[in-house]
Amino acid sequence: MKKHFITISVLLFFIVGARQYLDINNPDMQPYPLAFVPVLPLEDNAEEVNEFNEALNFDLELAGIFKVISPKAFIADTVKEGFSDKTIQFQNWADIGADGLIKGFLIKDGDKIKLEMRLFEVGTQKMVMNKVYNFDGAKVRYLAHSFANEVYKFYTGEKGIFLTKIVFVRKYMGEHSINIIDIDGSNEQKIVSNGSINILPSWHPMGTSILYTSFINHNPDLFEFIFSSKISRVVSNFSGLNVGGQYSPDGKKIALTLSRDDNSEIYILDTATNKFTRLTKDWGIDSSPSWSPDGKKIAFVSNRSGNPHIYIMNADGSDQKRITFKGTYNQTPKWSPKGDRILFTARDERNVFDIFYIDVSTLDIKRLTQDQGNNMEPSFSPNGQYIVFTSTRGGSSQLYIMTKDGLNQKRISSGKGECFTPAWSPFFKEE
Repeated sequence: MKKHFITISVLLFFIVGARQYLDINNPDMQPYPLAFVPVLPLEDNAEEVNEFNEALNFDLELAGIFKVISPKAFIADTVKEGFSDKTIQFQNWADIGADGLIKGFLIKDGDKIKLEMRLFEVGTQKMVMNKVYNFDGAKVRYLAHSFANEVYKFYTGEKGIFLTKIVFVRKYMGEHSINIIDIDGSNEQKIVSNGSINILPSWHPMGTSILYTSFINHNPDLFEFIFSSKISRVVSNFSGLNVGGQYSPDGKKIALTLSRDDNSEIYILDTATNKFTRLTKDWGIDSSPSWSPDGKKIAFVSNRSGNPHIYIMNADGSDQKRITFKGTYNQTPKWSPKGDRILFTARDERNVFDIFYIDVSTLDIKRLTQDQGNNMEPSFSPNGQYIVFTSTRGGSSQLYIMTKDGLNQKRISSGKGECFTPAWSPFFKEE
C-alpha cells in the first residue's frame, strides 16, 4: 500500500469530484506505468488479432502519458491467472512496476465473436473498466482506437484523439493529391486526385468537408470537398491567389488569402451571403490566416516589417500587431484549441526550419524540434495535446506526431512520395 501512495505523489494526479485524473497539463508529470497483455487469437483470426494488438499498443505509446511495460518484463502467467480481479495475481504486476493492467479475450457467441477488454488498477486490485465489442475483422483498428479513447479518458478526464484523422498533400509521380489518414498511419485514402496540383487542405469544424486550393483550372482556386457527396465545389476563383482557406470555429466564415487587388491580402468570406471583406491593407505580403478558437482573432504571416513574421488581429481586421521578433523567417501559424499558444515554423541561423510555439499572453517562445532535418507545417490535435508536422529527418518529407511539448516524436506516414501541409481533424460526431 505504501508503494501505491508513493506512485500517486510522483505521477501528479488532480481531483475532480471523487475521481483522480493524471494532470496531463503539468510538465513534471511522469508517465503512468501500464501493462497491456496482448489478446490471444481464436483458431482462424490470428492476423486480425495481431493487428488489434499492434494498433492498441501504438495508441498507448503515442499517448505520451503512459509508460507501456514490455511483455518481456511480465512474470505472471498471463493465461493461467485469468481475467478477473479475483484470479489475477496482482503482486506479480506490482513487482514489475505496473500501476494499470489491460487484459482482453475473445469469446464465441453463436456465429459471432465478442471481444471483451478490461482495465484493472493494480494498487486497489479492482477492475475499473469493462468494454465488450463485436469483433469485426475489417474494423479491428477502429476497435483498438475506440478502446484506447476509453482508457485515455479514464485516466485524464479528456477525450482521446485516436479516432480522429489527418488530411495532407501527398506528392507522387507529378501529382499532388489530397489524402486522409488515421493517426497511426493506417487507412490512407485519396479524396482529391485530379492529375493536377492540390495544396493546403484544412477541415470544416464539423469534419464534414475539406477546403483546399487546386490548379486544375490553371489558376490557384479555392475548392471545398464535401464528404457526403464526394464532390468538390468552387469556393473562390478570382484571378491570382485563392489560398489558405480556413473555416471559422462556427463554420460561418472562411479566412483566406487573395491577390485580387495586385497584392497578397487576408480576406473573410461570409458563407451565407458569399460576400468578401478585405482585412489587411498593407504593402507587404499577408497570408496564412489561422482563427483563434473563440473566433475573435486571426493569426497571420506578413513581411511588412521586411521579413515574414507572425501577426495577430481582431476578426474584423482591427488592431493588427506583430508578435514574433526573433528570427528572419517565421510562417505557418496555427492556433491551439485552448487559445493559449500559436505554433509556427521558423528558419534558424543555420538555414534549417524547425517548429516553435509562442505563448499568446507572454509572447515567450519555445522550440519543439531541433537537429533532425527540416521540421515544418505543424497542426494541433483537437484536444491540444498533440501536434502533427512534416519532417525531412529520414530524407524525404513525411508525417510525424509529437506531444504538444515536442516529446515522443513518431513517424506515421509510409508509402511512396512525399507528404506536406498536414491538418488534424476535429472530433467527429460518432466519437
